[in-house]
Amino acid sequence: MPPLDPRLLSPLSRNVRTDCPDCRGGLAVMRIISGRAGSEYWTMRCVACGGIHLDIVNPRTPAPEHDSQPAA
Repeated sequence: MPPLDPRLLSPLSRNVRTDCPDCRGGLAVMRIISGRAGSEYWTMRCVACGGIHLDIVNPRTPAPEHDSQPAA
C-alpha cells in the first residue's frame, strides 16, 4: 500500500467511502475539489472494476467544550 498523502489530512469528517459499492474493491483518490461551506468533493476510482465514485465530505464540527464547573 502506498504511503498516505499528507494533503488528505484535513480537518474534515472522515466518513469517506473506502471500498467500491459495486465490487468492494479499494478506492484510490483521484481529485479533491473545494466546495461550499468548507466541504470537499472527493473523486475516487475503484482499483478493481474502474468505477468512478464521488463523495461529499463535510467539515468537522468542533466538539462542544465542557464546563469544568459543577452544576449548581
